[in-house]
Amino acid sequence: MTEDLKTKVRVALAKKNKNQEWLANELKMNPGQLSRLINGRDETAKHIERIKGFLGI
Repeated sequence: MTEDLKTKVRVALAKKNKNQEWLANELKMNPGQLSRLINGRDETAKHIERIKGFLGI
């Protein structure tokens, strides 16, 4: 799941011509926390669903 989420987030950000820092700012989330979520080091389901919902993935 982690690699799948990571790939989906990267593709969605590339399509929007944005980066993880932009996403963290939009979600009002610490960039380090966002990175941990995307890379599978933190698996808080509500945050993962929030990221997916925001990006439409």
